[in-house]
Amino acid sequence: MKQSTEETIWQVRNSFLGVYVHFPYCFKKCDYCDFYSEGIGGGPANDEFTLFSSYQKEVLERVSHFPNLRNKTVDTVFFGGGTPSKASVKLWDDFLNFLRSEFDFAKDTEISIEVNPEDLSPSLLESYAKIGINRVNVGVQTFHPKGLEFLGRHYEKEKYESLLTTLTESPIPRVGIDLMYGIPGVSETDFFSDLQVFLEAGLPHLSLYSLTLEKGTQYSRDVKDLKKSEPEEQLQSKILVTLPELMGKHGYRWYEVSNYAKPGFESRHNLKYWTFEPYLGIGPGAHGMIEGNRYGNPRNAKLYQRKTPSNQYEFVTPGSELSLTLFRLFSPFRYLEFIKTYLNPKSQERYIQTIHSWEKRGLCSISNGVFQWNKQALLLLDDLILEIAD
Repeated sequence: MKQSTEETIWQVRNSFLGVYVHFPYCFKKCDYCDFYSEGIGGGPANDEFTLFSSYQKEVLERVSHFPNLRNKTVDTVFFGGGTPSKASVKLWDDFLNFLRSEFDFAKDTEISIEVNPEDLSPSLLESYAKIGINRVNVGVQTFHPKGLEFLGRHYEKEKYESLLTTLTESPIPRVGIDLMYGIPGVSETDFFSDLQVFLEAGLPHLSLYSLTLEKGTQYSRDVKDLKKSEPEEQLQSKILVTLPELMGKHGYRWYEVSNYAKPGFESRHNLKYWTFEPYLGIGPGAHGMIEGNRYGNPRNAKLYQRKTPSNQYEFVTPGSELSLTLFRLFSPFRYLEFIKTYLNPKSQERYIQTIHSWEKRGLCSISNGVFQWNKQALLLLDDLILEIAD
């Protein structure tokens, strides 16, 4: 997966392995969040050491069940959550050293960590750089206090005010942020004023998400109880179709529905999820996929630490999986290579016929086995994916 000023064409890469590690604790769980996490306030988690010990135990268990993992090269590691920036830098350092002792690492391995604004500081970024973390993503969501309050996010005014300076002066050049739109009470003008701050700063990666109503969250309960409004879907659609051209003018490539990057700064780990590459999911609530087998860990930190990792795996049917992942990419990919690698002859024929019908409708371009959506497909994407899904 070469990184250059030329457009990257994604392809099948089964000899590499990603590692995702889920740290489940936050200062405060956001109302809209569907990931497993627990709010514990400002202090450290009281089970940090045993949790990280359980991470190592799980890695060894997964490898014992799939010995071929040792033949793969780790080229991405992603510390997510929750809020992994709450955990001690020393524990992340020790865990990285453990992974390096168990696997071969690529020379250019991408090592990412998610950081919340309340934890962000120049000294933290310097500490991360020293232990080999080379990519940082900060969950900003919005600069507007009313919007943050609506989302149920913890907010420290001085941290938000210093955030941009900290990121532009970061010793880690691969930095990015998350912004959210369609938050009730945060106008279209508000969102674009937030975005303009980061466009002018030229941060290399921007994730631009619409607020969604996820079942089981506090936000969904508040909407049901008429305490809060639903996401502003009309505004979301308007912003969604505006973004590709705007971002392109500022030198960003649109490589996945909600993600934009300067050339060569795509999140290589997240692309594994879209391109059917194998990855270990470590920690409570984490999911992984190894040799076509998907698994999930219990969404409970205490239970996760008490029990041996489950060896129950569900074999993934590539036909349905490819449609739901690969075809959410807006950068080009070698579709014939993916189809021939993962699908049986009957499914291959159906995929190819459907893709050619999209081309005739002006929704995509295909050339020499390479597929790319046209922007006209954006608002139709969910329906188009259903056309090709098994």
